[in-house]
Amino acid sequence: MAEAFSNNLVFVDPSPIARRLLWHLFSIGSRRMTQADHHESFEKPGAHLFWVQSGVGYLEHKAGRFALSRGKKVWLADMSKPRIYNPMPNRHLSVTGFRFGGPGLEFWHEEFHVDQNAEFMVDDFKFVTRTQSELLRLVRRRPAGWEWQIHLAITQIMGKLLVSRNLLDSPHAELPEPVVRVLNAISANPLRDWKAKELTSIGKVSYSGLRALFQTSGQGTIHAHIQRARLDQARLLLADKRLSIKDVSGQLNFSSEFYFSHFFRHHTGMTPTEFRQHLKG
Repeated sequence: MAEAFSNNLVFVDPSPIARRLLWHLFSIGSRRMTQADHHESFEKPGAHLFWVQSGVGYLEHKAGRFALSRGKKVWLADMSKPRIYNPMPNRHLSVTGFRFGGPGLEFWHEEFHVDQNAEFMVDDFKFVTRTQSELLRLVRRRPAGWEWQIHLAITQIMGKLLVSRNLLDSPHAELPEPVVRVLNAISANPLRDWKAKELTSIGKVSYSGLRALFQTSGQGTIHAHIQRARLDQARLLLADKRLSIKDVSGQLNFSSEFYFSHFFRHHTGMTPTEFRQHLKG
């Protein structure tokens, strides 16, 4: 009886510096499946960028099902979410790619909306396969500065994904000056628990006027922007193992560790402790 799974993977143990500062690999190579391959939430850290070598099947997760077949497509799977790689009945599915991590990976998932669409069409598909070969060479030979070279290679791949979604296109319309002033203030001090009165003073307009300008300029609500900025900072601070969760809560100006944990879980679906466990290799 044929094996249900066959792996040709090279595993990598990133250095502490790479884990904190760089894109880094956890594994790279191919996997052949003849039956469904189930993965639970947080089973492994990072993200899985892959494409199909041969066979057909589908990737199934919370948002639905994505057909998997050969072509100029890659898929990005968030390892913090449950997922299934499933060959079609009586067929096999062979995928290749790499599992990786890095600071701010959660932000990339959010911008890409991978929970809704994990599929990317890449025009220069040969670039992707060449980069895979280069990454494999680096982890096998480990020349001087190999982890930095891995970081640069993955950065180029992620740039291709940004371009495929048109996320690097500049908006045609300039933001209203009051909105720019408020956005700059929040960016300059994202740890602050901003209040409406402070922001209207900075924007030099009434709260109703500022709220309307945010909406019409495509920035969403003021409250959502503030919460998103605090959440981004929370993730960055939690990635620093030298800080306790209480320290992070204090730096973000929460009244208690309990309220910070409630805030973080409400927005991410996991506790700060679970988030930290997910960052571990």
